[in-house]
Amino acid sequence: RRVENLSRKMQYMPISMHKNILPKSKAIHCIALLFLFPVIAAAQNTYLTDVEDFLVDMLLISNKYVSPAAEAAVYQSTGSWYSSAKSLDLFELDVSLHVNALPVSNAQKSFVVNDSDFTRLDIRDAQTAQVPTALGGETSVFYDFTLGEDDYELQTFEGAKQQVFYYPYLQGSIGLWGQTELTLQFVPEVKIDASGYKTFGGAIKHNISQYWLGGNADSQALQVAVQVVYSLFDSKIFFDGFEITSTDPDQDALAVINSLTVNANAFTGQLIASKRINKFEFVGAFAVSANQFDYTMGGEGDFLLGLLNDAFIALEDTSVMMRGNIGVNYHMHNWYLASNVTIGKFINTNLSIHYKL
Repeated sequence: RRVENLSRKMQYMPISMHKNILPKSKAIHCIALLFLFPVIAAAQNTYLTDVEDFLVDMLLISNKYVSPAAEAAVYQSTGSWYSSAKSLDLFELDVSLHVNALPVSNAQKSFVVNDSDFTRLDIRDAQTAQVPTALGGETSVFYDFTLGEDDYELQTFEGAKQQVFYYPYLQGSIGLWGQTELTLQFVPEVKIDASGYKTFGGAIKHNISQYWLGGNADSQALQVAVQVVYSLFDSKIFFDGFEITSTDPDQDALAVINSLTVNANAFTGQLIASKRINKFEFVGAFAVSANQFDYTMGGEGDFLLGLLNDAFIALEDTSVMMRGNIGVNYHMHNWYLASNVTIGKFINTNLSIHYKL
């Protein structure tokens, strides 16, 4: 304003006075820039430092928030690629319809945050709080923080509020040479409640008990096989949108976040054993998966969401998971019913109906 007033006064001054003032005015501007430049640069550096600290704190929260959903995706996508250790005959087909049911335990629904864990965020009116994971429910916990000279608030992430995640899909297998079996699975996006799933993958299973049982083995002998699986499982979990907003009501929200997408790429190796007794077949397996996760949060506010999703690259490392599987099949001529339970951090149940042709 002072500069504007000064320029207005100069408009009505005689030319001779302009000549006298102009060199002084230039000098004043130069001196002002010399003093203000470090101040402006320092302010920008302070803001950028605050944003960096904010993103580090968000990654700390996000890691604990998304991890259960990522692990659940692996359990759902790798738990039922087989129904028996015995391989199909050459060119024999097995077509099946599956339904996964993954209940969420209380231990996977929430985690604890402490004020001392954060650099920029402050838990409102508390030093510690219990907050939801992506598989949890609602919360009233808020964080307060400052970026530059502006105060902001953030309601902590809420979860999908589902007690059980269901996932139906089709699967097909064909018998190849040498008691080897190829299995394929492809499902376009399936919507269940507010969540969506899609998957693609393939598996190769090879019966190794043939090497000690021989070609004339009893149909009820103990069968053993190994299987290698690749699966890509995309899950999108929606929740009530929450805002990252200024405490000044006249300012728009920095971002509104309302979904989490988890892409789980998994390579799984399994050792499978099965034994048939009359119409029943009992199956067990031990599995190890190497998993690569990609996380994306969706909503409004491209700038902040872009920074947050770019920062998620730091979370996208490879993890290893081990788990056991047990199941029972019931055979009826060319049809059979199969059940499979995956036991580990989650209990994933798979029920399926198969037809051989």
